[in-house]
Amino acid sequence: MFAQIGGHQLNDSTADRFPIVETHLLRSYNPVTMVGDIALLRAELPTGRRFESDPQTPLRLPDDSKAVNGELCYIFGYGSDSYDGPISQTLHYGTVIALDLDSCIGMMGAVVAPPPDSGMFCAIGRSDACKGDSGGGYVCRAPFSTQFVLRGVISYGVGCGATGTPGVYTDVAYYLRNYPIGSLIGTA
Repeated sequence: MFAQIGGHQLNDSTADRFPIVETHLLRSYNPVTMVGDIALLRAELPTGRRFESDPQTPLRLPDDSKAVNGELCYIFGYGSDSYDGPISQTLHYGTVIALDLDSCIGMMGAVVAPPPDSGMFCAIGRSDACKGDSGGGYVCRAPFSTQFVLRGVISYGVGCGATGTPGVYTDVAYYLRNYPIGSLIGTA
């Protein structure tokens, strides 16, 4: 497994690739409800490698704030364009807006929508994540800044791009706040 930084093609030879040397999973992950659908990966970077001045500047981690209802954000990944389609070789992105939980439950139903206080949130837009996008980022521009913040991680949805159906995302700030690194399982 490796982390690819830069490049818009999955097999872009000009992109930087770094091996993943540690994988940490949350002990409380529930594969039925998808609560706890987050992992921490550590890549091995060459000594002295910094990204602050590269075109690929790092995403900031969120502060203690939650996803803001109505905030315009971006999702991206190499997932398929349709439920039965192949994984894309080109990085796709789309815009989405965070929803409050009541609106999400009204659109998805209480069984499919994330439980309250679960560290998950919903967002909707003209774009949607699909098979192969899970684990991709949900990023928002920081207020009054040119930097982007990793607010969420793509988790699940109903179908792909279904009109009027939100997707569900893991709230990064929630896990930073409630799960210190010590609560993660050792390397997987």
